[in-house]
Amino acid sequence: MGMKIEDFGKLLVKEISLFLGSEYSIEYKEVSKNNGVIYHALIIRKEGENIAPTIYIDGYYESYTHGKEVQDIAMSVIDLYKESMPKEKFDAGFFTDFSDVCEHLTFKVTNYEKNRDNLTDVPYKKMEDLALVPICLVSNHFMGEGTITIRNSHLNSWEVSFEELWENVWENAEKALPAKIRTMSETLEHMGNSCEEYMFLPDNIFVVSNAKSMFGAAAVFYPGVLEKLSEKVGGSIVVLPSSVHEAIVMPVPEDETALLNLVSIVKEVNRTVISNEDYLSDNAYLYSVDEGEIRAINA
Repeated sequence: MGMKIEDFGKLLVKEISLFLGSEYSIEYKEVSKNNGVIYHALIIRKEGENIAPTIYIDGYYESYTHGKEVQDIAMSVIDLYKESMPKEKFDAGFFTDFSDVCEHLTFKVTNYEKNRDNLTDVPYKKMEDLALVPICLVSNHFMGEGTITIRNSHLNSWEVSFEELWENVWENAEKALPAKIRTMSETLEHMGNSCEEYMFLPDNIFVVSNAKSMFGAAAVFYPGVLEKLSEKVGGSIVVLPSSVHEAIVMPVPEDETALLNLVSIVKEVNRTVISNEDYLSDNAYLYSVDEGEIRAINA
């Protein structure tokens, strides 16, 4: 039986420590991502530095199982670490002041049950079987873009209430990550498919994401977006969660059986196409124009 990835990670720690020396601390860690999907990583920190890149080793482990020497892998990790380090110190000071943070606030949407453990210290909002999770966008010239999940400990530090946080999240969400709404045919054409091939698609089926196409399904729940979409289709709408990154929106079918069939399609796509990490929900959602509310449709 081959070496487990946990043992491989600890072996890498030893090898990299030999190369880098005592100025550096290297830690092996399991990182829980969306839906409890586990990745394996090394965190490398140089003494005196305020940045410690997280380097995922799952791909390196695959190379190791196919015969690549651990010393060669260690050197590759060190090279990646050096490339990842910014040329100047990263100033995280802005995150101590809520007035600086609030304009970078938005949110992502995840499955509540699959992320329950990760939500214990998060000021989330629950909506049906989903959790709306507040995040702060961070950007640095050298490090690129990323997100920080807002936690209750942050609220305590800022002396900001749950209500005040979400007031700012709602106000800034679309400014931070603008919604991107395309028809289904426009989306397929953007992906490089022939537009003639999809001319038969109705123009009232939309794909909703955000400007980064990352955790874009949340854009459906931005203030005013459901109302805007219902105006586009001329009535109540169905939201199909194709993944955490996007959602499909369409008019409500007149036939109830057709509506329930949509839920079955969502479930089938989740089982056969969507990765565990990108899974959002097995439900479809009905937004009623008359009630101004959204609810889950269970098949």
